[in-house]
Amino acid sequence: LLLLPIGLLVYLTWRRSSLPFPVQQRWLILGCRLLLFTFVILALAGTAWAQPVSQQGTVFVGDISSSTGAQRAFMEQWITSAIRHKRADDQIGIVATGRNALVEQSVSSQFDFSRFESTPDTNYTDLAAGLRLAAAILPANSQQHIVLLTDGQQNLEDALPEAQLLQQQGIRLDIVPLPNTTTADARIDDFTAPSSLRSNEHFTLHLKVYSSVSQAATLRLYLDAKVISQQKIMLSPGQQELSFDMLAPPVGFHSYRATLEASQSAIAQNKEASAFVNVQGPPRILVIEGQPGSGQNIIASLKATHIDVTVGAPSDVPTTLDALAQYSSVVLADVPAISLGNTRMQILQSFVRDLGHGLVVSGGQNSYGVGGYTDTPLEQTLPLRMDIPQHKETPTIAVVLIVESLEEQVQINISKEAAKGVIGLLTPRDQVGISAGYGTLSIKMQKVTDKKAIDKQIDAINPVDPPSYNPDFANAEQELLHTDAKIKHIILLGDGDAYDSYTAQVSKLANENITVSTVETNAMGPEDLATMQQIAQLGKGRFYRADDPSVIPQILLKETERAARRSLINETFNPVVVGNHPILTGLNSLPILNGYVATTPKPAAQMVLVSHLDDPVLAVWQYGLGRVAAWTSDSLGLWTKNWITWNNAPRWWANLVTWTLPAANSSSININGKVNNGEGQITVDLPFATTTSSGQQQVQARIIGPDLSQQTVNLQPTAPERWEGNFPAAQVGAYLLQVTWKGASQKEATLTSTTGLVVP
Repeated sequence: LLLLPIGLLVYLTWRRSSLPFPVQQRWLILGCRLLLFTFVILALAGTAWAQPVSQQGTVFVGDISSSTGAQRAFMEQWITSAIRHKRADDQIGIVATGRNALVEQSVSSQFDFSRFESTPDTNYTDLAAGLRLAAAILPANSQQHIVLLTDGQQNLEDALPEAQLLQQQGIRLDIVPLPNTTTADARIDDFTAPSSLRSNEHFTLHLKVYSSVSQAATLRLYLDAKVISQQKIMLSPGQQELSFDMLAPPVGFHSYRATLEASQSAIAQNKEASAFVNVQGPPRILVIEGQPGSGQNIIASLKATHIDVTVGAPSDVPTTLDALAQYSSVVLADVPAISLGNTRMQILQSFVRDLGHGLVVSGGQNSYGVGGYTDTPLEQTLPLRMDIPQHKETPTIAVVLIVESLEEQVQINISKEAAKGVIGLLTPRDQVGISAGYGTLSIKMQKVTDKKAIDKQIDAINPVDPPSYNPDFANAEQELLHTDAKIKHIILLGDGDAYDSYTAQVSKLANENITVSTVETNAMGPEDLATMQQIAQLGKGRFYRADDPSVIPQILLKETERAARRSLINETFNPVVVGNHPILTGLNSLPILNGYVATTPKPAAQMVLVSHLDDPVLAVWQYGLGRVAAWTSDSLGLWTKNWITWNNAPRWWANLVTWTLPAANSSSININGKVNNGEGQITVDLPFATTTSSGQQQVQARIIGPDLSQQTVNLQPTAPERWEGNFPAAQVGAYLLQVTWKGASQKEATLTSTTGLVVP
């Protein structure tokens, strides 16, 4: 419509102008002006030249979340059938969506699809993400078409706005509803418990369950990992609420879990829920003994001062952080790293660093360097390094590693990495040779002066599975006898299937002061085990069983350290007090010690007691939010005969352990956490009048995920005494929430509290 008035205006302007041009040129000028304004108006109006498009681009979006597991085959058959009807020049693509969307097959005219191979997170359904990804990969030069196959049960975002956007973009969207394969369902909708309790307090667990039909079910309640209630219930159609009166469990952090077992239930994940409670009271200490009785003097001393003590073996250390959080501090009494395993050491590390709880490590012949702590999460947590102090002339060692092929069941690089770990433990004065089962050294005997060069040689070896170990033993014997090392040692790493008579050869080695230790892995039967045990016994060495090949590096490190005997200092001395420390409160005239495990302090460590050689005897530090104390002598009497008969021994151990205890939680902080659409939501209610003072205050939540990842969220005030915040909760599992309130004034006490939530 603008063309008429603008055209008239241009014409009148042209008529009134007196241009010094011939008539033909003046008409040409008018025509150009009219044409120019016509193009401008058409451009502003969004005029486009439409060309017919025959090629079609289609993307199928499959909802493969947990709720559609039974319909997966239907989707795959439906898509396969639809593809058969495509024209030669049509292009097809497939997107799989759950919590996230993934391209199953990119858009192409050549297509081969039979089933979904992509693995998005199936615990949630985000249809909007699937539609966005499908629109992004559609070819522009085609008739654009998206086909969504879903049951419509989305629990992240909303697909409707995304569908409206597709319509505005001219993209056709068709929905294929999935057939209903189940006629009944039962689930737990909600499970709540007070986040904070006092000892012997009565409280109520609240449970909301839903069933689509009338059916019988079994409901179980767990406290931590123990069943505390099991009952048959009758579910009615719809939602119903159940309540259970409970008595507060022992002091510490505990989890309650409810499971619903019903014959007609669609999704397994919906039949379980958890809640956490933190019971306030005296601290609980977990003492872990490397061997039964190795912590008995610590336990007796702590009990004498009325400290609540739980005793366990290394396997009793929980493998989840929420289970370990019920204890205020953990004491390790002469515990080797191998007995704990990497997972438990990581849990202990997070227990101290992230939760602010305590750790005490007591030494012995199976701890620190001789206990295989080198390059472990436990060494990272301690204020000490396992390096041997160069304060005296240590005996040299010559080691021959016989590395047998671990065959198909185990990756060969495990044994190679283990060998590299041994190289890292040796000094330039030591010698090493490596045999790969050929009866000769694949890596010649040499001083450990260039560790990187030796590591490269290790990468190049190709171990075999020999019929007998005797040729390797005989060759190792000759190599070791030609060295000037004070300690000569052989370590055999194999599966024990080389059957032969080893008595003569290995006994000869032992008579020549060449010890032989064996590390068995991948044994196929008792005969294999017996072979490796016999060799170690004849060789006056040690036998290790390593069915988990990932522990082999730690075993070899421990064995090399024990063979060298460098870390064990067996000398009598009076421990020297370096400086005043709360651990020494009320203690005078410390008894003499007869030995310890030599270590090297880290730069940030605080030395409390040192030996006559200035080595650490007691070192402490702040590690993250928690405290760690490292006692390098023992507690059983090997080096502490005078110490355990000392009148102040109970006070000593009580001081040492209580120094590591975290600040008491504030039961006045109420924390509520929930998960909605993959996002955790924290609500913190503070005591009345807490936030009325002037100045800048801070409420901070530290979140530890199921994989021990950490994030910190600064909460914002939303009402008087109420603070809220959100955090991503993508992973399934237990999250621990530690909330801290800091007042504007340094004089105000800091309030802290811990709770948790579970993403099912």
